[in-house]
Amino acid sequence: MKKFIAFIGAMVAGLLVFQSCEEHKISPDKLPEAAKTFISQFFPGTTVTFAEKEKDDGVVKYNVRLSDGTEIDFDKSGAWTSVDCEFSVLPDGILPAPISEYITANYPQAKAYKADKELGGYEVTITGGLELLFNSAGEFIRESR
Repeated sequence: MKKFIAFIGAMVAGLLVFQSCEEHKISPDKLPEAAKTFISQFFPGTTVTFAEKEKDDGVVKYNVRLSDGTEIDFDKSGAWTSVDCEFSVLPDGILPAPISEYITANYPQAKAYKADKELGGYEVTITGGLELLFNSAGEFIRESR
């Protein structure tokens, strides 16, 4: 009987874990308006080839893949949280001006191709694989490989 109760307990725990992270493929027209506007503004001429709504511990986010290979994550309101232009560079205007200016001044041969908004700032990856960290005001903090 104890084994049966333990088994039932494990099954219930497994179901709760499974339900805490739900992923659903969605139609691109189901993305938040802000996400659709971002895509059309910064990636004109591309199409959404994959869109997914993910709910993890009550937090909703959207994962999108574009026809040019770019992958973008959006929060529940449609604000970008991650942009990865694996095969090209980030379009002008995605990064705050102070970050773009810093990269141009200090790494003139490099281009940013990936950016993540993180708690308190940004992590930007430039050609050559160097990762640059900036605070939320766009002030440089440090670099790492």
